[in-house]
Amino acid sequence: MTEVAGPDAVDVLVIGGGPAGSTAAAVMAKAGLRVLLLEAGAHPRAHVGESLLPGIIPILAEIDALAEVEAAGFGRKTGSTLWGWGKTPRWDLWFYDSDAYDHAWLVERARFDAILFAAATRAGATVLDRAVARTLSWDGERLVGATWERAGQSHETRARLVIDATGQSMLLGRAKGRREEIAGLRHQAMWAHFTGCVGVPPPRHEQALFVAEAEQWWWFFPIGGGKASVGVVQLDAGEARGAPRRDFDALLAAARELGPVLGPAATRATPVRHERDWSYRMSEVTGPGWIQIGDAAGFIDPVLSTGVLLAMHSAWHAGRTAIAVLRDGADEASARAKYQAHHREMFGDLLRMVRFYYQQNLYREDYFWESKRILLTRDTELKPQKAFVVLTSGLVQNLALDEVRDEATARQTARAEGQGRELGEAGPDRLGFVCVHLRERAAAPGQGDLYLLIEPRDPVAPALARTRNFDIGAIAPRHGSDPLRAPTLAPAIRGFVALVQGLDAAVGTTLAEFWRASRVRVGTWLKEHVPANMELVRVFGE
Repeated sequence: MTEVAGPDAVDVLVIGGGPAGSTAAAVMAKAGLRVLLLEAGAHPRAHVGESLLPGIIPILAEIDALAEVEAAGFGRKTGSTLWGWGKTPRWDLWFYDSDAYDHAWLVERARFDAILFAAATRAGATVLDRAVARTLSWDGERLVGATWERAGQSHETRARLVIDATGQSMLLGRAKGRREEIAGLRHQAMWAHFTGCVGVPPPRHEQALFVAEAEQWWWFFPIGGGKASVGVVQLDAGEARGAPRRDFDALLAAARELGPVLGPAATRATPVRHERDWSYRMSEVTGPGWIQIGDAAGFIDPVLSTGVLLAMHSAWHAGRTAIAVLRDGADEASARAKYQAHHREMFGDLLRMVRFYYQQNLYREDYFWESKRILLTRDTELKPQKAFVVLTSGLVQNLALDEVRDEATARQTARAEGQGRELGEAGPDRLGFVCVHLRERAAAPGQGDLYLLIEPRDPVAPALARTRNFDIGAIAPRHGSDPLRAPTLAPAIRGFVALVQGLDAAVGTTLAEFWRASRVRVGTWLKEHVPANMELVRVFGE
């Protein structure tokens, strides 16, 4: 790739400082690239898209923003609850059924976006707000930079790569004329924040609630700090481009299902905001010298809460693409082609599910089976319900998650297959893991091994199950990455998970403390409850 020199030259120019632009800038700056991020506005600012998916967790961790998001006081999101959606009156999606993560968040986007913007600065990017990109600079067919204004001064920046993260403004998309509207998803949204809401009773009090009505659907998100986001998506908005409709309060008053959730003390605390949720995609999301990410590359109706996931994942992938090309010497055309192909496939999977989701004459199981059909080329053995949870949690086609999962599997496999130390009566002062090695009695040597691991909790690594302090994993070499789908192994795994969850009672307990206190009860369980088809080989750790 052509080198760019001069006082106003950078490796990568990122235009737009929302979740996509901030994430891309942080990923690249951490890798040592010279990055300039231009944001036309200023943070904090209100934005729709407050319901997040677990699939962003490994990306937040990579840009060093996960701990700040966890500590921000946002509402914890354990999944989704659906009322009136299809022919099944009420049904739930729980993230823990994904066997990866058990929660995401319901956030105030103003604060969430500001956290990501600050992460780009900490990573080493040059970050400027109130910097408005005016024109793009081309050298033939290659994009080589942009002119921009800030505080009345005009500047020109040359870059080896330009990333368009301008959202629905679509700076590059409008210049190239490659926007393709997606028919049948021309909707509009109105929403506001409320205080004093009752909410949904436990155990669904941390769920995102979706309520379907004729020609529209509502959301109720407890976003933390005593506030809730309440919004309505009106279907088939047509070509209307005028002022937002003024009937939000009247529509909400008529929403009988939401009345008890809001409660008598609910008070609207913000103006009613409006956004057109017209789905679209770009026919091409990359070209010589440029990559589009987030809403600049495409937008899908928000019914599955995929907006921030698509933004951050495309940003992560674009950042990794830039690193491969600019730092590591990969061929630009090949790297960009991989980005284009993966973005199209991920976008297509989610779009197909969104279209199917709007068919209101179906039962819950029909949505599950459609998820399985979408994933059929990748995993023929996933049960339909789990396929639905995995797809709608943002865990499919997620390259950042694949990296973390591969690392966790390699670590767990090395621990399970290592020698370790037998854990006798006197427990050690420190423990990195505990491993229970079981074996199917009827299996040939090396064919029926099951390793159940307890490790200190890691919020980034996917886990089969989580307790207050620990992650629980299962390694069964003969059954790949999902031993729960093996009928001969599932009872032992589920029983062990329930045992550890019941024993891990106090927050802050170390694994060594837990083992010293629980060793006898674990031993008794292994003697009395290991299924008859299995035998205990040993218990070890390090």
